[in-house]
Amino acid sequence: MTQIIEFPIPNNPRNHDYDADIEEILASIPAKNREKLRFELIKTIDSYDTYFTQWSLSLPEQCDETLKKQIYDLAHQEHGRKIRMLKDIMLLKARLLVSEYHKSR
Repeated sequence: MTQIIEFPIPNNPRNHDYDADIEEILASIPAKNREKLRFELIKTIDSYDTYFTQWSLSLPEQCDETLKKQIYDLAHQEHGRKIRMLKDIMLLKARLLVSEYHKSR
């Protein structure tokens, strides 16, 4: 292995403003109740503990620097994918909370 392989293909950037999307979703809720829903979102995020925010990496002792870099790059990309998944979960949870709020009124 002498070549670092880019994976996934970097021509599909995913720069998305999740905070703006959440604010848009919560906009139909009165300010006081909106804060309660934000607290519920935080509880949802906290319930996943470190699954989405931490990762460990073990490298074979006798691997060269190129292989170490490839393993690190793949692990870093996996971490980015997990963070995007967590943000997607937050968006879905925000929609659910808003829907439940409107149904209860």
